[in-house]
Amino acid sequence: MCFSAEASFIVSGALLVIGVATVRKTIYQKDLPIALIPFIFATQQLVEGLLWVSLSNNDTSQIPFWLSNIFGVFIGIIWPLFAPFAVYCAETDSKRRKIMASIGMAGLGLAIYTSIGLADEPIIAEITNHSINYKHHVGVYQFVIVLYLLATCVPFIFSSYKHLYITGMIITLGFFVAYVTFLETFASVWCFFAAIASALIYFHFVHRVKKPLIPIP
Repeated sequence: MCFSAEASFIVSGALLVIGVATVRKTIYQKDLPIALIPFIFATQQLVEGLLWVSLSNNDTSQIPFWLSNIFGVFIGIIWPLFAPFAVYCAETDSKRRKIMASIGMAGLGLAIYTSIGLADEPIIAEITNHSINYKHHVGVYQFVIVLYLLATCVPFIFSSYKHLYITGMIITLGFFVAYVTFLETFASVWCFFAAIASALIYFHFVHRVKKPLIPIP
């Protein structure tokens, strides 16, 4: 499978449009974090698209370095923190919220660990087999991979909302497929498919418009 700057820019633009439509369908303020997920993915894919351009042109400036590490911040810091937080805010079931709060603590630990890792050893990116390889030691530890799966995918699976659950199952399936099939470039490949899957969040809000709940103060 061949990825490229064009593919990243197309996905970024599509998610920007979907993100606007999703936010416009938001009824409750507590649902806004979930609605913003396509926007965050759109920004992330824009960063990777720019990195593709830079690497393809053999840019010798500091631009590839900064783009690589900004992408690393999205992967290792923003998503482990934001994914459980967003699903927690949208959830109404108290037991599920407690589970997501616990997962959020795991995400916080992972974000701190990644921050220290990036400060100690910044990411170096290179094009490998038509994908981008983000080279860093953090991703080689199995415990870190499990913790990352827990923080970024599991909150959606525990959601009581059908379309968030489906989104979670799809991104989890993509996680394993990318890890097994594209191990060396796993981060880039999985984030690309997770970005596409985030478009399904729009249907969660279509459903909420049809069957609005009583607002929670």
